[in-house]
Amino acid sequence: MKLRKSEDPLPGRAVGLILVLCVSGMRAETARYSVPEEAERGSFVASIAKDLGLTGEELSARQARLVPEGEKQYLELNQRTGDLVVREQMDREELCGQSEPCL
Repeated sequence: MKLRKSEDPLPGRAVGLILVLCVSGMRAETARYSVPEEAERGSFVASIAKDLGLTGEELSARQARLVPEGEKQYLELNQRTGDLVVREQMDREELCGQSEPCL
């Protein structure tokens, strides 16, 4: 049996396995919250950390972020506390027009 030297590249399967093991610890979570119409800037919406069973430190370490669907970022995530707060006041008519329901 021939031993592999340390400078030899890892076989493709081993690299693939390492990549799968590294990525398997990460996952995307989707959460939906209701925000009262025209809630003031800085208003508390939810505790993302609590809902996901994580601490603020874990959110920060995992580089948690909000991904807006439109141009404006209406909500803000405080990674230190895990709190989701209103960043910019929302106007239902501006967001949805006359469509019902407004999501």
